[in-house]
Amino acid sequence: MPLSHLDETAKQILDAASRRFLHYGFKKTTMSEIAEDCNMSTGNLYRYFPSKMDIAETFVRLLRNEVFDSLRAISDDPSLKPAEKLRKFFQRKVRFAYDRFHNRPKAFELSQELIAERPKVALEWEANEGRILARILTEGEQTGVFAIEEEPLRMARILQDTVFRFTGPGVIFEGEFETISRELEGVLNLILDAFACRAERKQPIT
Repeated sequence: MPLSHLDETAKQILDAASRRFLHYGFKKTTMSEIAEDCNMSTGNLYRYFPSKMDIAETFVRLLRNEVFDSLRAISDDPSLKPAEKLRKFFQRKVRFAYDRFHNRPKAFELSQELIAERPKVALEWEANEGRILARILTEGEQTGVFAIEEEPLRMARILQDTVFRFTGPGVIFEGEFETISRELEGVLNLILDAFACRAERKQPIT
């Protein structure tokens, strides 16, 4: 079901299912339990969502759309310089991951189940984030503060891979946000320094 077509009943189903997914876990939740929570028949539930995985995908897509909107707002903010945009982009991305998964094993289980069964969804999310990041990189290069020396989408992918460590399960379950944030800042400083150094090398000698 397209996200733009969700009616009140569909939203009620998503709300009931998400509560069960995050409390009992995706595997232990059944369609009949979700239907019971919504005071509807299981058959009626299947009219809205063909499977439990379809409910999970829709729920997670709604969450991811919130992130995309937030990241686009950073990219489109005329008051921010490209370096500030890049820094805020990754700060926001890591904050989102931490808030969603830290000390919430059932949320992580849901994410892993969705990725395992529908890996194209995760690739789509990474591609969407990469396009937003590429816009920031392009702006930095056009204004002369970055020299990325790669096609913007490829460099965006490289940066996404670089900071993946800060959204992985080990960090999320074991690290505190303050520690993760400090380490992220160190990585971002290295990246921005490298881009600035490349840009300086490209400046004509007078």
